[in-house]
Amino acid sequence: MAMVAMAAIAVSACEPTDEPTGEQLPTVSFAVDVDNITATSAKIKVTHDGKTADSWYGMLTTDTATREDVLIEEEVARLKQMGDLGEQVTFSKSTTKIISPLTPETDYKYIVFGLTEDGVVYGERASVEFTTAASGSGSGDGSGDGGEDEVYDGMLPNPAWKIAYTGPGTIDQTAYKHTVTVNSTDNNPYTIAVVYAREYDPSKLRTLGEALVGSMLDYLQSYNNTYGTSFVLNDMLYRGNGVEQFDDLDPGYYIAVAVGITAKGEVSGLYAVSPTFEIEEEAPTSLYSAWIGDWVIKGDNNISNEVVIGRKVANKSVNLIGLMGLPFAVVGDYSTERNDIIFSAQVVAQNYSFSDGTVGDVVLVGLDKDGSFYGLDNGNYGIAIAGVLENGYRAIVRYGVNLPQYPKFVAMMLTALVDGKYYDLGENIPSFNGIAELAPAESDAGTTFAMRFSMGRGRIERTQRPLSLGRELMPSCF
Repeated sequence: MAMVAMAAIAVSACEPTDEPTGEQLPTVSFAVDVDNITATSAKIKVTHDGKTADSWYGMLTTDTATREDVLIEEEVARLKQMGDLGEQVTFSKSTTKIISPLTPETDYKYIVFGLTEDGVVYGERASVEFTTAASGSGSGDGSGDGGEDEVYDGMLPNPAWKIAYTGPGTIDQTAYKHTVTVNSTDNNPYTIAVVYAREYDPSKLRTLGEALVGSMLDYLQSYNNTYGTSFVLNDMLYRGNGVEQFDDLDPGYYIAVAVGITAKGEVSGLYAVSPTFEIEEEAPTSLYSAWIGDWVIKGDNNISNEVVIGRKVANKSVNLIGLMGLPFAVVGDYSTERNDIIFSAQVVAQNYSFSDGTVGDVVLVGLDKDGSFYGLDNGNYGIAIAGVLENGYRAIVRYGVNLPQYPKFVAMMLTALVDGKYYDLGENIPSFNGIAELAPAESDAGTTFAMRFSMGRGRIERTQRPLSLGRELMPSCF
């Protein structure tokens, strides 16, 4: 799923979240409403007159005959058996969620009540009863507003959110190329994503939301481990107006999406989408254009490769073809600030059929000075950096040489990944223990290497015999 980039954590400026104690239980009155009732879903809105710090719980039941206090007692007993009540209660004065999936033509009751993280019930509860529509019919109240044709996998558009691409913008005194803004008139939490317009599928909005939650949780774990912080998912969610930055958008057509996410990491069922917008490619700068062309990589082991560095996205990325004499494109990230190109571990070809009939991927990996290999299994390591030296010459150098605990890479190479095992594809690998010189390639009778490649002639052919698998690389190296 083409997605989108995470911004730095923005700590939510909410009211204090001091939980109520058993000795000082607040006096809180709840209210619950239901609308947009369909055959399989309903929109529930819960409010209360207390503080954001007042925790509560909402329960759905088809038992509309038993007394509510008995139902609540049974539900709290069940929650206590499940374990941490802090993961079950909600902290919000106003919450809207889509309840789905429901059974058509069925009577339901939704009950809300104050509940502390210690399992103490408090406050003035509230409830609402409703009946789902017959399968295929629209809104249960007959208004036609928010009928079933508006529901996508239990998701409903939130009219309180207006989301739009706003172009260049400034967030926390930092300028960004691309920003997306949400103007909100309610306090429901959400996150923001950008997807390619051709890949936007409203029937997969819930899947998108779940993927965003997973991505945020992974980011939080990494961030907290690195900086010794203790941020939680709630710190990454927006309430009210919000603006998110995206600086890695390639040219193309996009749609921005706001997806409702609760503090507990659940998809609330609310969403909003922007009009389609286009990101146009920038004009290539002279510094970027100077990298485009035919080059020879000559390593300190005196092995040379004739390669083509071609334009991918102007001022952002390049394709390198010809590493190890193989006809695969390796993507490099270009930096306009540093005028260099970073090559990272990546899959360069999927489902490639090798000469013995096996099928696997062709993967770019890095080799460090200790003889260990680093692929995608190890994370997104930058393997090599191509830059301009002080004398004006271009070269590939060891990347991360000055960073503690960072692998000291001495080569990048293409390997085969078949059934979880890595195999080499040849020995023609320039090394850069010091540097690997990049020199302009000599033309052949007026025909550049790039032209020879595109016409299928020369040492690197566009169509050639399937590659053979080499020796298996030791699993302990990855």
